[in-house]
Amino acid sequence: MEDPYGNNSHTSDDNNNSDNSVNYSTIPPVTPVPPTPSSYISQENEIPPLKPSSWLWQSIVATVLCCLPFGVVGIVYAARVDSLYYNRRYDEAEASSRKAKTWTLVSVVVGLVYLVFWIVAMATGNMPSYLENIIENNASGYNF
Repeated sequence: MEDPYGNNSHTSDDNNNSDNSVNYSTIPPVTPVPPTPSSYISQENEIPPLKPSSWLWQSIVATVLCCLPFGVVGIVYAARVDSLYYNRRYDEAEASSRKAKTWTLVSVVVGLVYLVFWIVAMATGNMPSYLENIIENNASGYNF
């Protein structure tokens, strides 16, 4: 019979030998080697920073309801946040998140200013004269 370490034991198969001990003296003792400082996992690599907000749904809502051009810029930056974060480019993901937030808020503010302008123009009664003035000055020779 062979032991799991490849040593041959000299016991017989008929179990007449009462000494079933196996001599393991040929296996050298293993001493553990302490880890070197370079083999430690650094805290930075083990735990990533929190994922910044992507501002994606906010920029989509701002694009649809407020201001299309600035909202699209916000969507572009918002779409980059997740891919940069999961590629471990944390600083760039944070910068894209800040830019997405900025452009989304710019879109909302411009949309609100535009809305206030139209409400004031309608409430004061200046809207028809304002539109007639635009048509008269910008007509290309056609009479309306």
